[in-house]
Amino acid sequence: MGAFWTAAADLVTGAACAGCDRPGLVLCDGCRRALTPGPRAVPAPVPAVAALGYDGVVRPVLAGLKEHGRWRLQPPLAHALAAAVCAVAPDGPLALVPVPSTRASRRRRGGDPVGDLVAAAAAELRGIGVDVVVVPALRHVRRVSDQSGLGVRERGANLAGAFAARPGRALRGRSVVVVDDVVTTGATLREGVRALRAEGVVTDAAAFVAATPRRHADGVSGARS
Repeated sequence: MGAFWTAAADLVTGAACAGCDRPGLVLCDGCRRALTPGPRAVPAPVPAVAALGYDGVVRPVLAGLKEHGRWRLQPPLAHALAAAVCAVAPDGPLALVPVPSTRASRRRRGGDPVGDLVAAAAAELRGIGVDVVVVPALRHVRRVSDQSGLGVRERGANLAGAFAARPGRALRGRSVVVVDDVVTTGATLREGVRALRAEGVVTDAAAFVAATPRRHADGVSGARS
């Protein structure tokens, strides 16, 4: 079922819970509680934090938003990303730089749900007084293979030289935070950091909705009060 028709069915019939398939709810109370942010540091070339582990209900909920157009799942995921940004970003004005989606994924999904998620997280941050803008400073400059099933070295090779940066003036005077939905091996983040550095831009931090279990490190305290 396409993303549009899935979303329409949610509105007309009431969907099963994206996390546990309980009928009649887009997201049941138990699964909503499982999405409560618990920011934890992840190994990366810059300070990096994920709000959730990419396991349990998080996987199907993210898939519901990204692959099935269940847009009513966006608020708790945007809240999680905003919490990760708060936990890792320096004080002061921020620029969120999303990892770009490929053209193929945008066509398949009928849009850019991850980009929309970042915009929603930024809106939540502004609501609590954070000076933040979203700057799409990264772009794909060559095609890459599907990352699913690739190991650390294969992912790194697949992404090497895949991004270019076009920072413009919007990043000036702001701490740069690269953001994405999931971090697995960190290869995508490393490529984004490299592309920004090639244009003279320092990446100050990175934030993710979720990290695969092997990427977890210790919990972190919030960088912003």
